[in-house]
Amino acid sequence: MIDEKRQHDQPIQSEKNEVSTLALHDDAMHETAEPVEDTIKGPLWFYIFIVLSLVVGAFYLGRHMGSLDTAAHIGFLQAGGQPGQAQEGSSASTVSGAAVFSSRCASCHQANGQGVPGVFPPLAGAEYVLESPEVLVNIILHGLTGEIVVAGKTYNGVMPPWGEQLDDEEVAAVATYIRTELGDNAADKVDAAFVKQVRERFKDRQAPWTAPELEAL
Repeated sequence: MIDEKRQHDQPIQSEKNEVSTLALHDDAMHETAEPVEDTIKGPLWFYIFIVLSLVVGAFYLGRHMGSLDTAAHIGFLQAGGQPGQAQEGSSASTVSGAAVFSSRCASCHQANGQGVPGVFPPLAGAEYVLESPEVLVNIILHGLTGEIVVAGKTYNGVMPPWGEQLDDEEVAAVATYIRTELGDNAADKVDAAFVKQVRERFKDRQAPWTAPELEAL
């Protein structure tokens, strides 16, 4: 009888111990703080720097990218898709001077030809553009370096040569566009035959022109 009583009391004691253990775990879990989500904020100067960088970048692109139109792509297709390769049998009307200007010149001299004060000289109303067509053609073909005075202001920089990228018709088209359509420019047109003569005459020249050299032409 005693053994049966012990066997009967053991499950009861075990159940009591089990309840007690669960209660202890429950108390321990309530003592631990629940995790919460939060964002980590960066320093204020970092956000100010990002905003200023975006403003300066947008201003720079707005001043130096030129016209964001499709004329450059249209001109590229009209020229045959291969800059520097002459298209035999094509007429001057198939090359858009505005398209060539937009793709090659507007990023520096701006779409209206007014340039950037102190950085890139204007083409609208510029003496070296309107006087002798040979001067402008030579600049396009071979580039320009050093100081040059335009509209009473001195500029000092480097213009890259385009002679290897543009054929005679493209040079004639863009020179004509600059001399006749930018601002109030109203000089004579330039044809491809004239460009060919100038290219042949100075075919051995390797260095960009300087203002004194152009004045001596």
